[in-house]
Amino acid sequence: MKKCFECILPENYPGITFNETGVCNYCIAYKDQEYLGDEALKAKIESFNQTQKNRNDNYDCILLLSGGRDSSYLLYYLVKVLNLRVLGYSIDNGFIPEQTKENLKNMVDLLDVKLVIEKSRYLEKCIRHHLLSFIHKPSAPMAGLVCTGCRLGMEIMVPAFSKKSRVPVVIKGSTPQDFVTFKKKIMALNPKSNREMDSFVLGGVFEVIQNPMWILNPTCLVTQIREYYHYLYKRKNKNNSLLMIYPFQSYIKWEEESVVSTIKNELDWRKTPGAESTWRGDCDVALLKLYLYQKTLGFNDRDEGLCYLIRDGQISREEALVRSKEEGQISEEVIKELFDKLGLDFSDLKIALEP
Repeated sequence: MKKCFECILPENYPGITFNETGVCNYCIAYKDQEYLGDEALKAKIESFNQTQKNRNDNYDCILLLSGGRDSSYLLYYLVKVLNLRVLGYSIDNGFIPEQTKENLKNMVDLLDVKLVIEKSRYLEKCIRHHLLSFIHKPSAPMAGLVCTGCRLGMEIMVPAFSKKSRVPVVIKGSTPQDFVTFKKKIMALNPKSNREMDSFVLGGVFEVIQNPMWILNPTCLVTQIREYYHYLYKRKNKNNSLLMIYPFQSYIKWEEESVVSTIKNELDWRKTPGAESTWRGDCDVALLKLYLYQKTLGFNDRDEGLCYLIRDGQISREEALVRSKEEGQISEEVIKELFDKLGLDFSDLKIALEP
């Protein structure tokens, strides 16, 4: 399969085109990001806190702490570099690996940070039905729906926790790699449409018509609708009592080597067994999605992440090709364990995915 001569995106990547030298449109459009820096981030947090009355003076911010590599690094950065008083907040969706739980405990103990863990049941209530729907008729655009409910939990629980704890600044560890574009594009009826959201919604309707099983569970259907509502519409309404900051997007550059070495050496962080990469191993369902995309498309989020590293000059294309083969494959034993937990037969999925 043809791949871009500069990155490793394949020719079946949605919306991709190549110029006469074999370079894809995504590489051509890439621009280096400028960052505001440590002091600007700290000043932003302090200035917003000063505008909020009746806030908790014991903390400067809440950090959404998943136990994954990026939020783990931010915990170290906020505490040790910016000297901020951090309140850790983690949502347990029911599918957090034991190694991730150990990482969380080790980090907050080492840095003397309070961590609040709250349980979310949205994903647990829906995943079994959505997996059965996918097995009934596998479709790459619908693979992302197996994690339906997780985003809804975040959208509802994070503002509620911020209000309850009276800490109005929330920090999230999303990196440039997390804003993957192919998931929206494969759902869209026309990946090149100027009306991206309209095309996305229509694509979802088309998929449901092809496989109505997706909407036959009332609980899951309501969860889907609520999640799309929060994602597409409600989050656009400004909340003047809550400031959500993504440091890796505007303030500090995300550098893989520095992030990984810091969390391993300073926080004794370890990756999840069965996950070849340090990325996306903090949730078993995240690994499942990587597996489904790899099987249906031949690539997944990690390929996009590696392309970012190439464009940013952090690794070579040759390194990315090697890592794509090593890290893109998800251990079937991990997926089988998840299926066993859900009372499903993994062989049904393997048969459904056969060409």
